[in-house]
Amino acid sequence: MLERERHTIILKLIKDRSIVSVVELAGLLNASEATIRRDINALAEQGVVRRIRGGAESVRPRHEAHLVGMPFNMSQQLCIAEKQAIARAAASLIAGDESIIIQGGTTTFALVEFLVDKDLDILTNSFPIASKLLETSRNRITLPGGTLFREQNIILSPFENDAIGNFHAGTMFAGCYGIGRFGIMETDPLIVQAESRLLQRAERLVVMADSRKLRNRSSMIVAGLERISVLITDDGAKPEELEIFRNANIEVIVAQVPAREKGRDVAESDSS
Repeated sequence: MLERERHTIILKLIKDRSIVSVVELAGLLNASEATIRRDINALAEQGVVRRIRGGAESVRPRHEAHLVGMPFNMSQQLCIAEKQAIARAAASLIAGDESIIIQGGTTTFALVEFLVDKDLDILTNSFPIASKLLETSRNRITLPGGTLFREQNIILSPFENDAIGNFHAGTMFAGCYGIGRFGIMETDPLIVQAESRLLQRAERLVVMADSRKLRNRSSMIVAGLERISVLITDDGAKPEELEIFRNANIEVIVAQVPAREKGRDVAESDSS
């Protein structure tokens, strides 16, 4: 990622959250902490952010609850072709008339365009997924109660007595921050809590994770490998990375991405 691209993302995150840490930025931008510190110093010299211990702060901070992780509208611009190929493969697992859960995220959002002609009962905690499904399909949509977090565009609730507890699904489709030999990983405890509750209402779990996610790591585990029925990734995954999941008796589906489309994001497509 180019320096100017990192600066754009850092400024957007600081605008949305008021404060971001060096560690969080390094993970989100796949850069070293030393690189992120240099970026923050450069932006601070321009007067557009304020340096603080361990991170950066907006020059006009606002106070609003936020989740750890990349905002939905930024994540949506990354690995577009990979997410679409994964979503197409996921849609092929869905019968014409069943109940499913779709966890909020940009990879799962890509699933929506393949559900237009389905007749499904869908529970989702994603505001964009629900909105798009209502606009493009006749699927029946259920949303849980709770707070809408703007950055990730998901609805999270700390309460047990919402719609989740009365829903049953044959399959849950979920993205993730990372996945490895210990299971599915996320970066925010609220997301871990919400996804764990959704998992209790589904018979099987299909994880939709582009090949970058196979190398991401976090200290927060949502569920172990024994809970995963199917992993769908793209052909950028290495054989040794996939062997972990096959050895755990997980069905692994590798979605093929046209060579000309691989790694393409919105910024690249706009500049071509």
